[in-house]
Amino acid sequence: MLQDNVLAYRGRAKKNKVSKVFVVLLISFITLALFAYYLASPLALVDKVEVTGNSYLQPADIQQLVGLEPGMNMWRLHLGASRDKLSANPWVLEARIRRKFPNSILISLEERIGVAVVMSANGNWIVAEDKVVLAENDGFSLPWVTGLELGALTPGTIVEGQTVDLALAWANAFQPIAWQISEINFDSYPVVITVFTTDGYKVLFDSFTAPGDKIQDFAVLLEELRRSGQKGIIDFRGLQGRGIFIPWPENSAEE
Repeated sequence: MLQDNVLAYRGRAKKNKVSKVFVVLLISFITLALFAYYLASPLALVDKVEVTGNSYLQPADIQQLVGLEPGMNMWRLHLGASRDKLSANPWVLEARIRRKFPNSILISLEERIGVAVVMSANGNWIVAEDKVVLAENDGFSLPWVTGLELGALTPGTIVEGQTVDLALAWANAFQPIAWQISEINFDSYPVVITVFTTDGYKVLFDSFTAPGDKIQDFAVLLEELRRSGQKGIIDFRGLQGRGIFIPWPENSAEE
């Protein structure tokens, strides 16, 4: 009696095991069939390419750079190669490209920001904080850095040199008030660094001043002088590091 029960139990267990395998195979087959149908359907084609994080680069230019456009098969795209193409553009600091279900491509960018315009042997160029040349200047409202001896530049070039490093550090320090700065001049470096504002002030800093140390004092003093209608030279080279104002000769004559 005991043996009959055991044999019957094993038979049921084996039958249940076969049933489970069949169900798994059936589900797998259906899944593969649905996926094959999806790949052959319009749902597998790119419907939209979304671009985020861009400021200078236009979405149409970005799509052309990466070679992605609506109508392409989502699963035949080489996103890594497309990302490399986009990263080769000097404006792009970081790029990410991913598929977005059901049929979109999402391109996320972090762009470099131009901090200054520099003059070189072959033109005027926008340069980022990390010294990468972004593009030839076509009217960007940025401080000009002058007095540097630079050879020919091209987009993507890294500008090298100790004086260049210092000049770009100053340009970056002035970013919060960049719209007020017209020129940062290094003609007299290392004796003095000369800054010109967009409304006619000349500011002198000694070359040992760390970029950013006097920016707040400079902005406050400049605002006070503007309110009083005085224009001239602001000299921060004193021993105390305080700005000394020297009016232009014509201002002194009027007073």
